[in-house]
Amino acid sequence: MHNRELSLALQRLPAKRQETKNCTYDLLSSMEIMQDCNSLRIDLLLIVHSQEKQTRKETRVDDDGHKTQEKSVVQKSFSSRHIITSSQGLAVSSGNGSSWEPSPQPSAKDFYAYPWDRSNLKSMPVNLKNVEKVDAYAVQVGKRNSVEELVSVLLKVARTDLEKVRVIWMWICHNIEYDLEGLEDKSKRSGDPTQTLLTGKGACEGYAGLFQKMCCMAGIKCLKIGGFSKGLGYTAGQTFLGETNHAWNAVYLNRKWHLVDSTWGAGSADSGSNTFSFRYNEFYFLTHPALFIEEHFPDNQNWQLLKVPLSLKQFEGNLCRKSSFYNAGLVALYPETLQVETVNGKATFSIEGCCPALFSFTLNKTEKPGLITLTKNGMHLDVYPQETGRHKLELYTRFYNSTKESYESVVEYILHCGSVDPAFRIPKDLEVLVGPSWLTEKKGLLQPTCRDPIINSQDGRCSVGFTLAKRNTILATLHSDQIKPGDEMRHVLQTVRGNRIEVKVHLPQQGYYALKIHSSTGPGKFESFCNYLVVCRNSEVAWPFFPKSLQNPVGPSALMEKKGLLQPSHREPIIYTSNGHCSLSFTLKEDIALITALLCDEASLNDHGEKRYVTQAQRGNQIELQIRLPQAGSYVLQIFADSKSPPANFEYVCNYLICCSNVDATHSEAPATQQIPVGSGSMVDKKGFLRPSQPGQVIDSPDGRCSLSFSLDRDMNCLATLHSDDIKWNNQMERRYIVQIQKQRQVEFLVQLPRPGSYDLRIYADSRFQPGNYELVCSYRIICANSEVSWPAFPNKLQNPVGPTTLSEKNGLLNPSDNDPIIHSLDGRCSISFTTKREMGIFARLQSDDVLLTEEAERRHVLQVQKQNRVEFQVQLPQAGTYILKIYTESEQGSFRFACNYLIICVDTKVKWPLLPVDLCNPVGPNALSEKKGLMRPSHPEPVIYTDDGRCCLSFALDQAMDVVATLHSDDITSDEARRRHIFQAEKDGRAVFHIQLPKGDTYVLKVCTKNKSDLSNVYDYACNYLLCCTNSKTRWPFFPMRYGSWDNTYELVEPTSGVLPANDEVRFRIKARGLAAVSIKGKNLYPLTQGSDGFWEGTCTTAGCKDIQVLVTNNLNKGYALVLSYQVKSGVQLRQMESSHSS
Repeated sequence: MHNRELSLALQRLPAKRQETKNCTYDLLSSMEIMQDCNSLRIDLLLIVHSQEKQTRKETRVDDDGHKTQEKSVVQKSFSSRHIITSSQGLAVSSGNGSSWEPSPQPSAKDFYAYPWDRSNLKSMPVNLKNVEKVDAYAVQVGKRNSVEELVSVLLKVARTDLEKVRVIWMWICHNIEYDLEGLEDKSKRSGDPTQTLLTGKGACEGYAGLFQKMCCMAGIKCLKIGGFSKGLGYTAGQTFLGETNHAWNAVYLNRKWHLVDSTWGAGSADSGSNTFSFRYNEFYFLTHPALFIEEHFPDNQNWQLLKVPLSLKQFEGNLCRKSSFYNAGLVALYPETLQVETVNGKATFSIEGCCPALFSFTLNKTEKPGLITLTKNGMHLDVYPQETGRHKLELYTRFYNSTKESYESVVEYILHCGSVDPAFRIPKDLEVLVGPSWLTEKKGLLQPTCRDPIINSQDGRCSVGFTLAKRNTILATLHSDQIKPGDEMRHVLQTVRGNRIEVKVHLPQQGYYALKIHSSTGPGKFESFCNYLVVCRNSEVAWPFFPKSLQNPVGPSALMEKKGLLQPSHREPIIYTSNGHCSLSFTLKEDIALITALLCDEASLNDHGEKRYVTQAQRGNQIELQIRLPQAGSYVLQIFADSKSPPANFEYVCNYLICCSNVDATHSEAPATQQIPVGSGSMVDKKGFLRPSQPGQVIDSPDGRCSLSFSLDRDMNCLATLHSDDIKWNNQMERRYIVQIQKQRQVEFLVQLPRPGSYDLRIYADSRFQPGNYELVCSYRIICANSEVSWPAFPNKLQNPVGPTTLSEKNGLLNPSDNDPIIHSLDGRCSISFTTKREMGIFARLQSDDVLLTEEAERRHVLQVQKQNRVEFQVQLPQAGTYILKIYTESEQGSFRFACNYLIICVDTKVKWPLLPVDLCNPVGPNALSEKKGLMRPSHPEPVIYTDDGRCCLSFALDQAMDVVATLHSDDITSDEARRRHIFQAEKDGRAVFHIQLPKGDTYVLKVCTKNKSDLSNVYDYACNYLLCCTNSKTRWPFFPMRYGSWDNTYELVEPTSGVLPANDEVRFRIKARGLAAVSIKGKNLYPLTQGSDGFWEGTCTTAGCKDIQVLVTNNLNKGYALVLSYQVKSGVQLRQMESSHSS
C-alpha cells in the first residue's frame, strides 16, 4: 500500500492509549544560546522516579495497514520493507525487549509553537558535558555480530533513558555510512537492521530501522517516521510528489516525543563524487520540532509535533535554514521568505547571530555581485543581479577564529530580478566585505572617519582616516577596471600624524573604484582587511597620477621626528608653487647632516641632477632647503639624514610632493664628481693593504655577489662603499649592500648587488695621522649582466665589521660560540655565548629594518643568562626577516659601549615568537648579583621554570643577616597586592622557600629582592628574576591569604591555602607554629584552635555571615592577639565572577 494511504488507514484506527509505568523522568531545565558562538549553555536538573513495569498489549499492523488482534508477544525481528508511519495504536517494544506495548501517541503536551521562539535548539535539555563519557565510549565500541550483542555492550555505560538513546545515537552516527549504491538503485536498499549492522551501510531506512530496533531492545519507545526532506538533491522551491524520500525517528523520553535523524547526524553524501564523509552533526539529536520542520515533513502531520501543523505546500514554499545556520550560532535572518524580488535592481538581506562571524555569498554558484557589511553579531548584504530573471542566492558563514578557511552554506533564496541598474558596477577587485567593522578594529584600525562602505565623490577626491591601535605599516591601493596593474598606488596619498593615518584619493575619471586598506604582516607582505566602494559620476573628473617615486606616507611623520627633524615649516604633504621656487625648513634636534634628492616623472634630471636643484642653508640648529624647479610639473623631494660624525650613513626620513604650475627661468646644474682610480696598485701597499684576493681591476659577478679580502700590515679601521650611475642611487645605498668581516689583521668585504649593471667598489682606511679621517685606498669595477639579479639591501642598522672582531675582544668578549657573522635560524630562535674576561655589565638589542621594533621591544626578544665568566644570549624572533643582534659591554668607567653585532636571517613565515614580559630583567636566573645579595644554592639554576599545573616552588639558601621577598609580575597583574598574593613565603632548614600559584596559564616574571636585616627601612634591593611559563589554559589558582607583619616565615600553613573562602561553609584550619600560647580564628565569632602533639594547631570555623576571616596568634595569654593572616569570603556567584575575570 502507498505510504500516504497507509498513514490514512492508521489514522482511522481507534485510539487505545494506556499509561506507561516504566521509569519516568521530570526534567526542569533552561537552555539558552550564549554569546559564545561555539557552545550552548545548558543547566539541567534530572529527577528519577522508579515505578513498576507492567506488560503491555501489542497492536500489530501488517504490511497492508490493517489492525491485528491484540496479544502479549515476545519481541521479534520486524519487516523493514516500508518506511513506517506513526499513528494511533502502533505497537512498540518496551522494557528489555521481551514484551510489546502500544506506544503513546503525540498529544498536546508534545506539541511546540511555530515559528521557533529562539529559546533553545533541542526539544529537551541535554548537558553535553554530562554525556561526554557516554559519547567517548560509544565512539570506541567496534562493530558486533548481532544487534542484541551491540546493544548489550553499549548499555554498559548508560544509566538513564537519555544516556541509552545517546549511546545508540552516537554509535550509529560514527559507524554506519550511507549506502551510495542504494541511493542510485532502490532495489539494492535494505531497511533490515541486522543487514545494516553487518554491512556497516544503509540508506535512511537502514539508519532509522537500526536506531528503532536498538532503542526498543534498550527499553526505549521509538518509531520510524517517513516523509519528505530537503536533503541531497533538493532544489529550493521544488515540489514533492510521489513516494516519500526520507526516514527518521521519534523517540519517547521524559513522557514526551522527540525527533532524531541519525542519517544526517552521521555525515553527508556527495552524489557527484559518489563518496560519503563522516561528519558528526549534533543538531539532529532531539532537534526542536519548529527547527526540524524546516527540512523534514512527515507523511503524518501529527509527527510534526507542532501546535499548528504545516501543510505540504507551506513546507515546499518555506525558507530552509540548514543545520549549519544554527550550528554557527545564527538566530535570525531577513527576509524570512524563500522568494525575494529586487527593488530598483537591488535586494537586501541581513543575518543576526550570537557572536561576530564572517560571511560570504554566491549568486548562481559563481557570481558575487553584492556588498556585505559586517554588523556586531551578523551582517547586511545588498545584492545587485547583473541580469533579469530568476537567480539562486546562497549565503555562507564561518566562525572568525575558526581554523577552517572554508565557509559553510547556511540558507538559499530564490531571487527574482525585474530590472537591472545599468549604471551600477562593482569593481572586480572589490572584496565582498566592505566598510569598517569589528573586523577592522581587531586588525588595529579604529575610529574611521567614514563608516559608510560606499563613498560618493562629486569632484573625484575623497579621504578616509583611521586611528592606529598599534604601530604598523599601512598601505592603501585604488583599483578599477581602468587602472592598470602597477598603478594601484599612484592615485593614493597617505599621511601619518602620531597614531592617526589619513588616505587621500584622486580619481583618474568617473566610475566605480575599490579603495583597499592593507596592513603589514611581514617584510614586504601585506594583507587587505578593509575596502570601500568609491563612486564618482562626474564626467569632468580627470586627476593625474601621483609621481612614481612618491613614497607613502607623505609629509611629516613620526620617523622624521625620531631622526631629529622638528618643527617643519610645511605640515601639509603637498607644497604648491606658482613660480618654481619654494623652501622647506626644520629645527634640528642635534648635530646631524641632511642630503636631498629631487625626482620627477615628467622632467629628465640627468647625471644625478635631482640633487643639484636643492641647496641648504644652516644657522645654528635651523636648516632651510631652497628648491628651484627646472620646469613645471610634479616633483618628489626626498630627505635623508645622519649624524655628521664619520663614517656617513644616510637614512631615508621623509618626502614631500611639490606641484608647480609655472617657472620663471631655467636653472644651471652643479658640476659632476671627479673619477676615482680603479683597481689595486702601489697606493694599496702604501696604505697597508696586502695580498688582495682580486689582483685585477674588474670583478665579474655572474650571480650578483662577490667578495674581496686583504691582509693588513697593522690594526686599522676600514670601510667600503658601493657606487652606481643609476639615477635612483643615493648616498644611503652606498653601504647598504656590503658586509665587512674583520678578524685580527684580515679584512673581507662581501658584496651583493641590487640589480644588474656596473658598480664601483671603493675601499677606505683610517688615516694614521688624523684618526677618524678616512682616506681612499683603491676601487674596483664590479660588472653583473644577469638580468635576474635582485639582492636586497643589508639592514640599515647593521654596523661594519660584522661578527666577533678585535674590538669585541678588547671589550672583554672572548671565545664566541659563533665565529660566523651571519646566523641562519630555521625556527626563529638562536643563541650566542661568550667567555667574559672579567665581571662586567652586558646587554644586547635586536634590531631590524623589516620589522618595526620599539626600543623596549629590541630588548624583549633577547633573554640573557650570565653564570660565572660565561654569558649567553637566547634570541627569539617576532617573525621571519633579517635582524641585527647588537651587543654592548660595560667599560671600567661604568658606561656601555658597542662591542659587536651579528646578522640573523630567518625565512620561515610561520615564525611568530612573542615578546618576553616587560618586567623581565636581564640577566635572567641566578647570577653573580644574586649571590652578592645573599641568595645561595638556588633550587632552580636555570632561568626559565616550566609548570604544567600552574604551581611551582623555588628556594634559596639564605644568609642569616638578610631578609628576602618575592613578587609575581605579568601584563595582567597590575596591583602591588596582587603581585604578592600569588606567592607564599616560608623558611625551612635555613632556606627561603617561595610557593607560587599562577592565576592562569601565561608567562610571568618572578622577581626576588633582598635587604639587610639591620636596615630598618622597607626598601629591598633587586637580586634576580626568573621567567615562569605555564601553557595550561585550565589553570585558575586563587590568591594566597593576606600575610601580615606578625606572621613568622617559620610558621607552616597547611590549610586553607586559598585566600578566598566560600560563604556559608565550614572551613578547616591547620597551622604548624611553635612557641605560641594560642591561635584563634575570628569570623562572626572567635574560634580557638587546638594544638596537637605534632605541633599543629587545628580546628574549624564557619564563614556564615562573614566578609572576611582572620587568623590571630599570641605567645602570651595575658597580652593581646596579633593578626597574622586574613581571608576573603565570597559567595558562589562572586567566586564564579572572579574565575571569569581571571579567564578574561
